[in-house]
Amino acid sequence: MRDFNRFINAVLESPLLRSNELVEQFLTKNPDEFHIIKLKYKNISKLVSMNDFYSLTGDLDVTFYNDNLHSSAYILQNIGKKRNILTEINSTLKNVIYCMDNLNKYLDNLSKLFFNLENEYQTKDKKFDCIENLGRLCKNISSFYLEKKNILDLQIREFFKYINLELKEITDLCNDSKYAKINLDKCENVINNLKNDKSNNKNIEVLKYEIQKKEIEKKMAKRTCNFLRNRSYEEFTRIMNLHSFRFKKYFSQMNPILSELFNKEYSFSIQIINNF
Repeated sequence: MRDFNRFINAVLESPLLRSNELVEQFLTKNPDEFHIIKLKYKNISKLVSMNDFYSLTGDLDVTFYNDNLHSSAYILQNIGKKRNILTEINSTLKNVIYCMDNLNKYLDNLSKLFFNLENEYQTKDKKFDCIENLGRLCKNISSFYLEKKNILDLQIREFFKYINLELKEITDLCNDSKYAKINLDKCENVINNLKNDKSNNKNIEVLKYEIQKKEIEKKMAKRTCNFLRNRSYEEFTRIMNLHSFRFKKYFSQMNPILSELFNKEYSFSIQIINNF
């Protein structure tokens, strides 16, 4: 449910996505109606032709910007470093959470053992508060380890997993741009081969027609390549700015939760220490 809430919030933060008809229908229609509506979107094919792309204004930026920032290789390298770190964070947090889970079980069991030991020694005339306090100490540590583990798992690890998924979307977009460039190079090679093939026995008019046809394909391939290159850069810039805002906002909201947890832990710990 948390993943779903974050996904919806991220969609609604985008002016382009929140104005999309499908998003509006998803939010306003009841489940039975939407189940029928979504069938028409089920088999939408991947956009490969410039004629298939739409924008709010009807204009597409197909200009070739000869700078490193628009390069798919640069964006992929930048995102790759971030995704490697995020993957390592996820893996490390999983190990920490596993260790905390085990530690919590041992501490909880140790607490019960101290309480049992205190009962064994206790008589009508003698009370062994020090042993009971050891049990309370272990129980206290166990309880707060559980809360900390849940914060690390359900709020921090989950948050960064979603961030990594957003970066994956840009990676996929950059890969589409790379494949578009491969297709453009392929068109250029075919044209060059047709022009330079001395052994070609085709009629000159037929050859001209084929070259003209390939030139049109090349033009469309170039426009698609430039569009996807620019789209990758725009999405990369948007997501980087959005992440800066989201990090600050999300962890500002977590501040009261962490403050309450640590204040409560400190208060209970002081009570137990005073008993010793």
